[in-house]
Amino acid sequence: MMKRLALFGLVCLQVCAIAAQLALAQSVLTLDLTLPDGRTTSDKVQFHTVKNTEMVAVADICHALRLSFEETPQMLVVATKQLDSCLLRTDNHFAVVWRNLQPKEVIQLPAAPLLQEGKHYLMPKHIGRWLTMWLGVAASYDPTARKLTMVFKPIADSTTKAWSAAVTKPDSTAGPTAPTKSDTAQVSKPDLDERYTIPSLAVDEKANGVIIRIFATQPNVQYEFIPPDANGIAYLTFVKSTGNMAALTQKFPKSNFLRSIQAIRLKSGALQLTFEFNVARYKIKSSEFARERGSNNFLLLILRDVNVQEILEHEKVERVKSELEQERDKWKLDVICLDAGHGGKDPGAIGASGTYEKTVTLGIVLKLGKLIEKNMPDVKVIYTRKSDVFVELDERGKIANKNGAKLFVSVHCNASLNKKAEGTEVYLLGLHKTEAALKVAQRENSVITQESDYQDRYKDYTDENLIMVTMAQSAFMQQSEKLAELVSKSIAVRSGLQNNGVKQAGFMVLWTPSMPSILVETGYITHAENEKFLASESGQQKVAEAIYDAIVKFQYEYHAQR
Repeated sequence: MMKRLALFGLVCLQVCAIAAQLALAQSVLTLDLTLPDGRTTSDKVQFHTVKNTEMVAVADICHALRLSFEETPQMLVVATKQLDSCLLRTDNHFAVVWRNLQPKEVIQLPAAPLLQEGKHYLMPKHIGRWLTMWLGVAASYDPTARKLTMVFKPIADSTTKAWSAAVTKPDSTAGPTAPTKSDTAQVSKPDLDERYTIPSLAVDEKANGVIIRIFATQPNVQYEFIPPDANGIAYLTFVKSTGNMAALTQKFPKSNFLRSIQAIRLKSGALQLTFEFNVARYKIKSSEFARERGSNNFLLLILRDVNVQEILEHEKVERVKSELEQERDKWKLDVICLDAGHGGKDPGAIGASGTYEKTVTLGIVLKLGKLIEKNMPDVKVIYTRKSDVFVELDERGKIANKNGAKLFVSVHCNASLNKKAEGTEVYLLGLHKTEAALKVAQRENSVITQESDYQDRYKDYTDENLIMVTMAQSAFMQQSEKLAELVSKSIAVRSGLQNNGVKQAGFMVLWTPSMPSILVETGYITHAENEKFLASESGQQKVAEAIYDAIVKFQYEYHAQR
């Protein structure tokens, strides 16, 4: 009996050990990668339990893919070696993508990253979705095998090849590699002045040295090179040669490794170049001077000792500066989209005297566009229509987005069964707070029934989704409200029309634009006096001038805030 108990206990221990091993194996996510050059590699990252869900630390994925990242409790910024980067936030599931430091697009993830103990976590299938949308990776997740398979795009250029090589090798902590002669292929050949033996040169300062390409118009030019001395002075003399002194003599910022180049003509008829290096700050490591293969030119390569931390800090500062510049350019009010409501087979509202809303709105928009183009030369005007054509509601906002518009202004005329209803009002996208606002939105939105596929096309345009869209566009709400107030007051002053104020409603035309957007109901076309005013050239001009004045004021305040 004792032997049976002992045997049973041993079996239990073995079963527990096997179960523990299986549990340990199950806690790892396998990454199968097919790189841009066709090679395959594999890696493993740890699963973590976050809010009772198995998730993966984004930082672990970054390490596996050799992506650099910066992590704070509010956000996570991930970047490739080609400066393509993506910003993830814990407070929403929208991510901002930069391409080579240029802000390009916003992508929507299935869920926002979860934060636990300062680290960001995503489910494996969401990791695959994120990389697919950002880097174009073909990703699939097998929950049974606990494997994430990713196939990267085929190699398109040398930068992709360099990144591919980096994924298959551990990250180097030795800092930037020494520049080689292949680096100099990045320097384009200028138009050479054949009057000189040495007409010009090109300087390419790297993080760990400098490459100087010296252009020559004749073959086999004789030379003498004296490497940098203890004071950082080097001499390069070309025998019986002439040079363009203005082009060859150069000065550089004091913080640079290369401080200056001085060209002089010697009595012997030789051309001498004197190079001064900043040895007070940098220690020269080596120097090399040689003819460039396949041309008349010469290459001077001077390497310096590298402080890796200093370089990283400098690159970080420069990156932040560049990102700030890009951010300023991103929000510069340089493109405005003007939308003339209705058009083509959709006449809009019709006044008692037969005035079509589509005619009035087009007249106002074209006059407004002319004012902007004439007086705001730095602003590009985009029109959703410039003639009597039909444009789908959702397509109007897409036109604004596609052209990078920073403002969207949609112009309409109001209508009512109450012939005494009059005046102008300006709308923002939002929930209908009054029955009157709801009716206005319903009338403007009813145009979708003239689109052949409207039932499928607008199936997501529900009151529930309106709340989501309004929240997504909340970043633009303050600017939209400011512009609406300016336009509302300006039209009242310029036109004398009754000012009915700023309101909110669910206009479908305002769902799509990703920018400050307003819809202007310029007046009631069903009111006799309003119709007469809006149908006239002078009335349309006054409304156009009023909106233009408001845009100018908005631009001034907008740029001052930025």
